[in-house]
Amino acid sequence: MIVEKYGGTSVADVDKIKAIAKHVADIKKRGHDIVVVASAMGKTTNALIQLAKEVGYANNDREMDSLLSTGEQQTVTLLAMAIEALGVPAISLTGYQAGFITSNHHAHARIKDIDLTNLKQQLDQGKVVVVAGFQGATENGEITTLGRGGSDTTAVALAAKLGWNCYIYTDVDGVYTTDPRIYPQAKRLEEITYNEMMQMASLGSGVLETRCVEIASKYNIQLYLGRALKTDLSKGTFIMETKHLEDMPITGISVKEDYAIMRVLNIENDGIYLGNLFQLIADLNINIDTISQQISKDNKINFTFYCNEKQSDLILQNYKEEEFGYKIERILGFVKLSVVGVGISTHSGIASKTLNTLTKNGIKYYQITSSEISISLTIEKKDKEKAVQVLAQAFDL
Repeated sequence: MIVEKYGGTSVADVDKIKAIAKHVADIKKRGHDIVVVASAMGKTTNALIQLAKEVGYANNDREMDSLLSTGEQQTVTLLAMAIEALGVPAISLTGYQAGFITSNHHAHARIKDIDLTNLKQQLDQGKVVVVAGFQGATENGEITTLGRGGSDTTAVALAAKLGWNCYIYTDVDGVYTTDPRIYPQAKRLEEITYNEMMQMASLGSGVLETRCVEIASKYNIQLYLGRALKTDLSKGTFIMETKHLEDMPITGISVKEDYAIMRVLNIENDGIYLGNLFQLIADLNINIDTISQQISKDNKINFTFYCNEKQSDLILQNYKEEEFGYKIERILGFVKLSVVGVGISTHSGIASKTLNTLTKNGIKYYQITSSEISISLTIEKKDKEKAVQVLAQAFDL
């Protein structure tokens, strides 16, 4: 009993859809129950966004959700048709039909619950169920989308609710120690812990979104990431509760490029301004990154936080300087580079090796933060590739 998810590149054309349909049909014929989650075909989402711009789209997230949800619906319908053409009963379901109830935050909704009644009825009838990823609906029936990585989140949430394993197939061979496009010698990881994967995802690794790994961890769902239609599971990466040998302090390096530094200076140290600012951020449903606060000699506060550029745009659009009493400044041109590994808390010298390696190679670093399994530094965007390469060499990644 498995949930399989296929990314947009894996279902980019009819031939690929037919190939996945044959794979799924073979699994069903062997007597296994299977639910398939699919993304929109290839660049369909980008094409739909372009169409919206051409007709005069003006920041109406409700209508954009309605439009973008059709991309996944097209894919799952074609895939269900292709499976049925092979003599295996199948049915496509939208997110709403599959029971996904979400919050009312258009473009970045959260899953509140999944009513499996319809989906289980279809499984009981012997069908392969093909579910549209990335989408759901509010309790009032408003179509919503789940934001970046939403199809992965759909698949893992279904697996968690069903108690099944989840296999995510895409156009990469698994999780690598760092981006092979930057460091070609990067190693593929056969396995990685939930915590390490969540850290790498939240800190910029693009192969999986934090939300889906968080759900897998919470419900102890074995998660697999690999290349579509490669049946040898040793060629991908398992994300699960596992332990590394003690001589592996660092698992990988992540880079968060979509990075905005937000700064407010000389705030009164009474908590009023920060309380109002965090309320605005909460109302906008934004999860901010690192927070930093420094108190000056005259008891004033310099406050800094980090978020992605789209979120910073949203904050600036809704932040009224005359109401808050302070100017908020946005700084671009930086990236956040992080070394991640469960051994950081138990191995000495990781921080000094990281900082000394950057210094020896002429790379400046600014804000430094750490957790039990990560050390993160803000560096200039122009130094990104060099920083990844020298640290990967230093830690034998």
